[in-house]
Amino acid sequence: MIALQRHRTILSQVLEAGVVRVCDLAKDLNVTEETIRRDLGTLSKQGVLARTHGGAIALETKDDHRADLPHDQRSAACPLQKEAIARMAVTLIKPRSVIALDSSSTACQLARHIPNQPLTVVTNSLVVCSILVHHHNIEVICTGGTLDPEAMAFFGLNTQRDLERLNIEQLFFSCRGLDLHRGLSESNDRHAAVKLSMIKASQSRVLLIDTSKLGLASTVFYTPLNAAHHVVLDRPGNPESQHAVDALREHGLHVDEVDLIQNA
Repeated sequence: MIALQRHRTILSQVLEAGVVRVCDLAKDLNVTEETIRRDLGTLSKQGVLARTHGGAIALETKDDHRADLPHDQRSAACPLQKEAIARMAVTLIKPRSVIALDSSSTACQLARHIPNQPLTVVTNSLVVCSILVHHHNIEVICTGGTLDPEAMAFFGLNTQRDLERLNIEQLFFSCRGLDLHRGLSESNDRHAAVKLSMIKASQSRVLLIDTSKLGLASTVFYTPLNAAHHVVLDRPGNPESQHAVDALREHGLHVDEVDLIQNA
């Protein structure tokens, strides 16, 4: 069994059980424990699991893409991918423009890379506000609404009304799942409603998504694929993900694939 096949098998077992042991994986896959430790090290660097003494645990369970996870937990998943995506996405921002960042962990990572240049940033994320608070050349417009302390973001009717008043040039946003046929999905109605309001208020939309979300369907589908004009994602590591990326291009989306090695 080649390394890629082992990695997919290991990840599947971790997501299913929540925890795995090196000795059990070595026996199941008929390889040495040292090989399994290297595999777990690779997967840990990719941000898809966390190493423990004698094994590994899942950062997300198999069904967590349907759950409304706290911001800290979402940020811990796929950190290398999000870092690479953010570094690419920041090059798309036009100085002196009005942009919007949603409350996704990837958009928060993007905020960390925005230089202190003349810019207006609209967001419902307290994390984005705290990151940009010392960027004196950036005007930050935070929506009103009801604060969700776990998501560190505002939601609700007032949030949507505030967004409806604005003219946003570029939106940078993410999603919990991307289905090639049904579109983008979120874990609940309130996330979906705010993102849909951002989409309606924006002229150009950039979807920031790591390849682990390709083919996933969360609870609420809120917009078709063509709501995004541009997609920035990490370079696929397997044929299945590459097929999904190719399909995005067939849908007419401009897709940038980011190499993790060059951006890590």
